[in-house]
Amino acid sequence: MHVVFGTLGQRNQLEPDMRTQLTAYLSAIAKSRGTRLITLGGTENHVHMLLAIPARLAIESAVLPLKEASQTWLRQHFDSCKGFTWQKGFAAYSISRSQLESTMRFIQNHQQHHLRKSFREEYIEFLRYHHIPFREEKLFGN
Repeated sequence: MHVVFGTLGQRNQLEPDMRTQLTAYLSAIAKSRGTRLITLGGTENHVHMLLAIPARLAIESAVLPLKEASQTWLRQHFDSCKGFTWQKGFAAYSISRSQLESTMRFIQNHQQHHLRKSFREEYIEFLRYHHIPFREEKLFGN
């Protein structure tokens, strides 16, 4: 599953060093919960994860504990994140084996991707591409 979620209000709080440490932390948490973090990328205001989730586990049951644990961890380990909060919800897209390598490259090179397109533009494009109904005014409010 390709999972995307952002910081509350799209605040630029996730510095590159934080994301590196966050990858190691989330990998350990995912493993302890029976999933596997294949790769993580993102920018200062959102992350993309490629997760291997067993069929017996609901996507929400795999993702929400990762968000909750990482939110607490960021607050505890970085002074600039004392009040850190993830935005409510997340997006999740199933990835076929044939798209695995290209999705991994996309996630790993995500910083460069956003030199051309904002997170907001990208997120709306994803929703439209996957025919997911949404109200734009509700997307980034909380």
